[in-house]
Amino acid sequence: MEYTLTESEQLIAKFVAETRTANNRNAGIGNNRRSEMSDFEVDLQGFAGELAFCRLANVFPDLTVHNRSAAKGQDNGDCILNGLRIDVKTSKRPDSGLWVGKRKIGTADAYALMVGTFPTFKLIGLANTEDVIKGRLHNDSWVLPQDKLVSLAAWQVDRYFQGS
Repeated sequence: MEYTLTESEQLIAKFVAETRTANNRNAGIGNNRRSEMSDFEVDLQGFAGELAFCRLANVFPDLTVHNRSAAKGQDNGDCILNGLRIDVKTSKRPDSGLWVGKRKIGTADAYALMVGTFPTFKLIGLANTEDVIKGRLHNDSWVLPQDKLVSLAAWQVDRYFQGS
């Protein structure tokens, strides 16, 4: 499933990214990037991927721009889907696996992988926390390959029949 942000959504994404970047840097919070992108570009790619996922899943995104700490229990993912906290991960690499930092385990019930470059993203799939930690541990992150992720439709059906 692919989604291209509308012009209005692109403006929202830029505003949220700029504000988050400024708030984080003003608070002395570093960025956990794994690339050569600037802090703003990391925040833009990340939030734009979150927004695209929310549009595909028909849920409202978390527009919070103030600082939240996963370590302090202030981070509850990027959106709520069927009562579950979803943390959306975004990568520019089309072959990227789902990377979830160890410190993020427990802050969401499931994780979604979006790949692409602003403003167009593709939903690769989702994985529950239990499945993420079955992946490969690389330094401080769990990595789950794309072929272990499930589609949004299959994930929703699976969650429905599990009663969660």
